[in-house]
Amino acid sequence: EKRPVAAGRVPPARALEFGLVLSALSFVLLSSVVNIFAAALALVGNLFYVLVYTRWLKRTTTQNIVIGGAAGAVPPLVGYAAATGNLALPAVWLFLIVFLWTPPHFWALALLLKESYAAAKVPMLPVVGGERETTRQIVLYSLVLVAFTLAVGFWFGPIYVGAAVVLGALFLFLAWQLRREPSRRRAALLFHYSLLYLALLFVAAAVNPVVL
Repeated sequence: EKRPVAAGRVPPARALEFGLVLSALSFVLLSSVVNIFAAALALVGNLFYVLVYTRWLKRTTTQNIVIGGAAGAVPPLVGYAAATGNLALPAVWLFLIVFLWTPPHFWALALLLKESYAAAKVPMLPVVGGERETTRQIVLYSLVLVAFTLAVGFWFGPIYVGAAVVLGALFLFLAWQLRREPSRRRAALLFHYSLLYLALLFVAAAVNPVVL
């Protein structure tokens, strides 16, 4: 009820118009101030989110945020392209880290909002598969995420690797605790920690070449 469109305070057509205007302005701004490559990547991510995730995946499959997570993983590509004018493997690694991080992050949130998703008829995994299957998937994706962050550690350096080990260990611990005892408190703890986890991991990746 806090969202203007869902609450009926803003007509969907007006929201669409506003979004299109913002998308067009952002493309013009990025292409003129930064570079056309970064602007194009941002536009692709935006269109993927709106057309593929929101219009198609969100209401058709429990894997909506797994596939749709690609849209949320685009910003590292945009940032790298903005800074260098091209793409390289480190940008791809950051993209994949966000992509793998998205399922456990959003499924933890979906456990908290299960009733709201059910009322809106959005087939999120907790609604369709239940808590047990959701927590199982959270643990599996968390394992893959942490393993991947360690596998690409040689690209980012020892400070990053140390952060990936410590932050990843706590991520796995919280995911396993949620699996053992599904509750709103544990889901909220994992959700909020996942935000801190990603931020600190990326800070470590950025700081490493500056310090060493």
